[in-house]
Amino acid sequence: MVAGFAFHWYSGDHFEALRLIKERYPSKRLLFSEGCIEYSRYGKDNQLLNAQKYGHEVIGNLNAGMDTFIDWNVVLTSNGGPNHCDNFCEAPIIVNLENKAVSFNLSYRYIWHFSHFLKPGAIHVATTGFDSSVEAVAFMNPEGSYVIVVLNKGVEMQEINLRILGTLQRFVLEGTSIATVLIDR
Repeated sequence: MVAGFAFHWYSGDHFEALRLIKERYPSKRLLFSEGCIEYSRYGKDNQLLNAQKYGHEVIGNLNAGMDTFIDWNVVLTSNGGPNHCDNFCEAPIIVNLENKAVSFNLSYRYIWHFSHFLKPGAIHVATTGFDSSVEAVAFMNPEGSYVIVVLNKGVEMQEINLRILGTLQRFVLEGTSIATVLIDR
């Protein structure tokens, strides 16, 4: 009768809890249903930090077993509303109602790395890391391509060693950046 579990974030990382739920109920879906960057907690003027929070959450949740991500505030007004509680938020897309301008925040581009390359039915592939500033998640799409999304939250560029299918690929990931590696087979 229960197909899965919905969850959302407002109080920090809970990736281990998600992983435990997925281990206990492997056939159930884990659906991220809600989350936002509240201006009162994270600030309005640091798009990079806010986008990195999106990237960190999506990578951590996918690695823990999440299979669906819904951003409930995809589009908001330039003041971060409408909102009935006065806790205004950032959104990937901002609409200025006065001049009818639409702008795309950096978080929009971060989400694109996941929504554009990961296909329905993709299978999670394990990743490992050595530096807490670099996070990664990998999947094999149904047609056999591999997708690896790598986030570098640190300011220093990092050399990434990608070992897959018996080969080693090296590339440099610029500081404070996100990148997607697509390997077609």
